[in-house]
Amino acid sequence: MTPPDPATPERAIGGAADLAVVGAGIVGAAIAFGALTDRPGSRILVLDQGAGNTATHGSLGVLAPWAATPGQRALLERGTARFHHPRLLALLRPHLRRVPVLVAAGAPTLERLARSTVGTTMGPASPRTVRAARDACGGDLLLRPGDGLATVHGGIAVLDTAAAAAALVGAVVDAGGHLRTGARVTRIDTARPCGQRLRLRLRLSDGSTVTARRTALATGPWPGPTIGSGAARRTGEGAGAGTRIDRSGEAPWRTKRMAALRIDRELPADAPMVCFPDDDLFLLPTPADSGGAASSGGAWVSFRSEQWDVAPDGGPDAFGPDTLDEGCRVLGGRLPRLVAAARAGRAGVDGYTPDRTPLTDLPAPGVARASAASGAGARLCWGMADRVLELLAP
Repeated sequence: MTPPDPATPERAIGGAADLAVVGAGIVGAAIAFGALTDRPGSRILVLDQGAGNTATHGSLGVLAPWAATPGQRALLERGTARFHHPRLLALLRPHLRRVPVLVAAGAPTLERLARSTVGTTMGPASPRTVRAARDACGGDLLLRPGDGLATVHGGIAVLDTAAAAAALVGAVVDAGGHLRTGARVTRIDTARPCGQRLRLRLRLSDGSTVTARRTALATGPWPGPTIGSGAARRTGEGAGAGTRIDRSGEAPWRTKRMAALRIDRELPADAPMVCFPDDDLFLLPTPADSGGAASSGGAWVSFRSEQWDVAPDGGPDAFGPDTLDEGCRVLGGRLPRLVAAARAGRAGVDGYTPDRTPLTDLPAPGVARASAASGAGARLCWGMADRVLELLAP
């Protein structure tokens, strides 16, 4: 194999990139596309190490309108305008579908969700929606004393996250940007030559370097690169009241398994998504004709895995017997007739903050970070992108 030419990226771009985005998952893709939207003609370089089992590929892409924390709400609200930008929606439309939804939870949870809903409203579920959910679940829908049934008006949008990220990065490349894969950014050194603007030098694991005027780190569950000594660090909006940057510059987040069971049974065409927020469990039907990578019929069941501090790249056996057993136990508590049809599904790893509010901050001049999406990157990436681009604005 011929070693990469360290100068190739800079020659292709025509000097230093205006923005280098580290990570081509949905968060990095949203940042790169947002930069292109804000400043057409910008020289954008996307760098991705090409690792598997990412949060983007493990995500089911449910764009739930609920905000669990004030930080999440701020990101949802600030991302609304970006998400509804006509050019972005045109790219996403082939990868979007909308599904009806039934929410089953105790009254306090339903009240909290109603207060935290952004961009739509919640109301009582219709008898038709309830019947459709029971039919899809084989007649069983185990409710607890005090549980109520609600719906989200207009349903919930579902995004094929991996396809959407590829489409956004593709649009950046088509507009003159560049994508480089297969090497990890290991270090960023900052320099400000006399009388000149800040310049960042990014060192890659293959021994090459690239330069950029600004850098956005969207590395998912992987630790970010080392940043040259002497950089000032400060937190920004979205870090959340319970999260601070420690003296080493690392965010206090942990990795956690994301997992979803596969339900190997065809569901009715009108089957709604069924959410049990008190259990952190939901059933997402995937009709065979819905389009996208996750649409081979049947359904997915997302559940809260308690496997913490998982290596970012879990390898091909990321969804093992323990994960299957874990999911089936949760599923059996609410939808017992689906357990027999449950199979090993998809798994990924993401970074989680203590309160699940993603971290968006400026760890060094010219370097912004969008980390620890806490399993919510598909719905919060637009707000994360908006915040990062605000931090990097001249």
